[in-house]
Amino acid sequence: MSTARRPFVPTPSSPDLRRWAAVFALLMFATYPLVMADRLYLDDIWRSMHGQLGWTSNARPLADGVMIALNMGTRVVDLAPLPLWLGLAVIAVLLVVLRQVFATFSTGHAWWAMALLALQPFFLQNLSYRFDALPMALALSTSGLALAAGVLRPGLPGLALAALSLMASLCFYQAAVSVYFVLLAFHVLLSLATHGTPRWRLHLGLLIVGAATVLIYKGLSSLWLAGGYSLTHSQMVAPGSLPGHLLAQTLDFWRYAAHVLDGAPWWGLAIIAVVAGIGLCLGTARPPRDEHALALPWRCLLLVLIVALLPLGALGIMAALQDPIWRPRTFIGFGALAAGTLFCAVLACERHGLRWLGNGLLIVVLGGATVIAYAYGNAQNHQKHFENTISQRLIDDLRRLETSGPLVLVDTLPLSPATANAMKAFPILDELMKSYLDGGDWWGYQNLYRLGLPERYAFHGGSELREAFVARCDTLAPLQRRGWYSIYRWREAVFVAFDGGCPEK
Repeated sequence: MSTARRPFVPTPSSPDLRRWAAVFALLMFATYPLVMADRLYLDDIWRSMHGQLGWTSNARPLADGVMIALNMGTRVVDLAPLPLWLGLAVIAVLLVVLRQVFATFSTGHAWWAMALLALQPFFLQNLSYRFDALPMALALSTSGLALAAGVLRPGLPGLALAALSLMASLCFYQAAVSVYFVLLAFHVLLSLATHGTPRWRLHLGLLIVGAATVLIYKGLSSLWLAGGYSLTHSQMVAPGSLPGHLLAQTLDFWRYAAHVLDGAPWWGLAIIAVVAGIGLCLGTARPPRDEHALALPWRCLLLVLIVALLPLGALGIMAALQDPIWRPRTFIGFGALAAGTLFCAVLACERHGLRWLGNGLLIVVLGGATVIAYAYGNAQNHQKHFENTISQRLIDDLRRLETSGPLVLVDTLPLSPATANAMKAFPILDELMKSYLDGGDWWGYQNLYRLGLPERYAFHGGSELREAFVARCDTLAPLQRRGWYSIYRWREAVFVAFDGGCPEK
């Protein structure tokens, strides 16, 4: 227990500093392709052009605060890869502290499993942002550190620090709060499988503090929320329909996860879940240290109850929203589930004399996560170069034309062949990748303006004019025809129809 409560003090010769350096190096290595891709991601396009913050209106005031501090002013500029690297440095601190939190269960290599908090496929979207990567990394880290504060400093001081850290996490990015509750659940399970009983005062205290902090934040968030998008995605369902809604949302997520993680990632998750489940069952049946163990039926009942609730952790508080944002960046709780499951699997191997198998699981799972990160980063790079080439040619053509008025993009530029091939290998990339030259997507226009599209071509996002053009375009003569697109003038508007955007009748 004394090892678990030792604070993280990074002196030049301390083992913890060397562990931090090793974790940081791993995270830097795994995310290297994202830095090399150098692609603005969604909101980055707008922020790179206008330097606006805007996170407070999403009830994320600390995200605004940390970026104001980093940019030394209220106008943010592109500092990539600095925000990502600072975020990885803080995540590395979290992983070393979590080693201390779970050291009472394993002093071996199992703690490396916690790297999945950041290397899991869904978190790759969070790491892709050039502006938002740091606030999202801080949200993940402060959520995990909230648990560490309560475990490593028992009593009221620890609970107070846990509440403050968890509130900070919510104010950085709400979805990361799942990490706190999922890791707490694993701490209870491991206590049950090691000592035969939870640490009731500690675990119940942390659960109550977590729930109270979320409720307080929910009340405070109304002071910051603004705009239709934020208000729509923050509404809770009616209390009477909450149980059924939680179940439906959880089932929807796992069907979605099975689809986008199809293949090796899904089978890998299933294998470590089976190994972890066996280890927890064997430990609960015969705890290695059972001085104050509960009776076997109560241990089994508690095990079943917590395991049954764990799948909800992938969505966390989002499952209670009437219209949650269904994007990979919000599924941070999945990383905590994957990390906790891998930790339990490696621990099971250690306890039964199969340390080599546990180390093998770590290498295979973390290596597989790194492979997906590389495939994703390189796909981003290929797509960026492909789109930029077409975009610059399109902008040059539009500049030469003596036209103006609403600009209407029709259909979508396809993905580059290399990007499409990566998606076939890893379906999760289909959720993470997109073409910005898309007629139905606001980002398509913004990226063209960022690359130099003249302002005389006004943004037009309505679908009615686009649909009318598609019905008539086969009778119109294009002003300019290229391999990937054709330019038309009709009804005082300029239309850019990508290949297939004007179907032959």
